[in-house]
Amino acid sequence: MLGKISAKQQFVITATCIGSTLEWFEFALFGMMAPFMIDVFLPTGTQATTLIYPSLLTLSIIARPIGGFVFGRMGDRKGRKFALLRTIVCMIIPLLVTALLPSYNQIGITALFLLAFVFTLQGFSMGGEFPGSAVFLVESAKRNTHGYFGSWIYFGAFLGMLLAAIEVHVLNNYVSHEAFVEWGWRFTFFLSALIATFALFLRRMLHETHFFEEAKEYGHLDKEPLFDTFHKYKKALLYGIGLVCMETAGFNLLILFATPYYTKTLNIPYNQVTIIQLFIISLLVIVTPFIGKASVRIGSKRLSKIALYGLILTPLPIYYLITYKIFWMILVGQGIIAIFFATYISNLPALICSLFPVKVRYSAVATAMNLSILIFAILGIALITFFIHHSDSLLWPSYYWIGASLLSLLCLTRVKEPSHES
Repeated sequence: MLGKISAKQQFVITATCIGSTLEWFEFALFGMMAPFMIDVFLPTGTQATTLIYPSLLTLSIIARPIGGFVFGRMGDRKGRKFALLRTIVCMIIPLLVTALLPSYNQIGITALFLLAFVFTLQGFSMGGEFPGSAVFLVESAKRNTHGYFGSWIYFGAFLGMLLAAIEVHVLNNYVSHEAFVEWGWRFTFFLSALIATFALFLRRMLHETHFFEEAKEYGHLDKEPLFDTFHKYKKALLYGIGLVCMETAGFNLLILFATPYYTKTLNIPYNQVTIIQLFIISLLVIVTPFIGKASVRIGSKRLSKIALYGLILTPLPIYYLITYKIFWMILVGQGIIAIFFATYISNLPALICSLFPVKVRYSAVATAMNLSILIFAILGIALITFFIHHSDSLLWPSYYWIGASLLSLLCLTRVKEPSHES
């Protein structure tokens, strides 16, 4: 059973997860505001506009492993807190730069190159922030609460997306289009930078995890954790990459590319799509902590296996019903898939951390997460873009769910149930 969480533990969760919330708030903002931002940074009527956002997103994804390598080594050599303080700083910079970026009308095509730099820096910081937060929380857990503590990372991510969606909705509906394009989108990035500065202050008050302190005290730190990750833990790294495949596929299908699927493939009105997206993200925010609590009794590996079986068996019939384009049916169907998805990824931090020893854990977790996202996100973007424009089948998302779930299930069989001693 999950005992009462102390005030100190609650602070650890809050101070760690606020970075995750801001990171995904920022990521979601870049996606949701891309149409408006591209109009600002490109000349009106440019035919390549539809390709700009996928290209910028790809830049961000490519930068993530680099950030993971840099901050991972830093976290294993100098401490988890040391690295996470610097990921927050790297998060503040793109937020401020974006808020102050000059438009195409002011500096020409240079504006687009500066925007590309912002996306790259955002990906770089995210490559160290998210896996580092996962490691910090799992190592801060007591007894058998790894799954519960780790689940808060994804709660923060979903909360950030929800706040971004709400903010964009408010700005769209209560600020004139001219004002929104001129300054509205800039304001939200500036406000985010201020909140990120507050998050930096909270992070400074955290203590290093006892796992790292113990390894440091007994001289068990690794001089080259990144090299040893590839040299000594190759199999574990491959299993970790496979485990994260499902996370990447789920974010692609439920959030990033759900809108074009609904609007272009199914021809569902955009106002209904907005409600669907808000419902799904809200459901993920609500469900995630409860799944984390359930893992204390049931076990992270067992819950994850149940979730993956659900994601293998349910997508095909659900997407078949979705093709009837009945609004409530879409909500129910996607809600079921979202619950299975939340069940799996809530336990992912505990599972992936259990694959690696403390001395290389930050580097290894960051490498596994970021390489998986690099491989499967870019592949996913290419496949989804192709199917949206060229496929006559309305069921292709279900095949994507099933394929990713099978791969993650195969890797899950190689993972031991996380224990407090690991």
